[in-house]
Amino acid sequence: MIGLLPGSTIEVELSHPGVADRLLAPMFIPGGLVLSQVAEITGLAPHTIQNWVKRGFVPPPRGKRYARDQLSRLLIINALKDSLQIESIIALIAHAHAHMDAQEMGDALLYNRFVDALGALGTGVPTRSALRTAVEASLADYAEPYAGAKVRLINVLEIMLLAYSSSVLHQNAERLLKALDL
Repeated sequence: MIGLLPGSTIEVELSHPGVADRLLAPMFIPGGLVLSQVAEITGLAPHTIQNWVKRGFVPPPRGKRYARDQLSRLLIINALKDSLQIESIIALIAHAHAHMDAQEMGDALLYNRFVDALGALGTGVPTRSALRTAVEASLADYAEPYAGAKVRLINVLEIMLLAYSSSVLHQNAERLLKALDL
């Protein structure tokens, strides 16, 4: 299934597990991305990114360079912002972090799991069981740091997938309305 990497302008084959990691990891070898690069990848205006940093939604860049976790957070927010309030997205990310091993679950890994689950989900309107199956497949190798952590992460990823699916459906409806010239 070819589509855009969620929250980005980058076209990829989403059904390949690990696609986000393989694509994004090499971008950070030189030491991070500057604002113009982040804006190009996300499709967001530079002032929007700076505003989200100023409001505390995204940690500030170090030396004017954005790290992978910062880009991943921006991608998550951008992918979900049409169906959830930004404050709710930040709370959802914080909830995932609160129940995960801090060394394992950064924003980049959360984003990678989200993209993998989305790729496993396929196209169309997802059912609850399809969501669960896709999320569980993306977490097949996840070792929970304590009992119940995996269930909490499954819930977070299901919410993210539902919100993203809702955004895609909304965008499709808007395109169809425009085609009707109403």
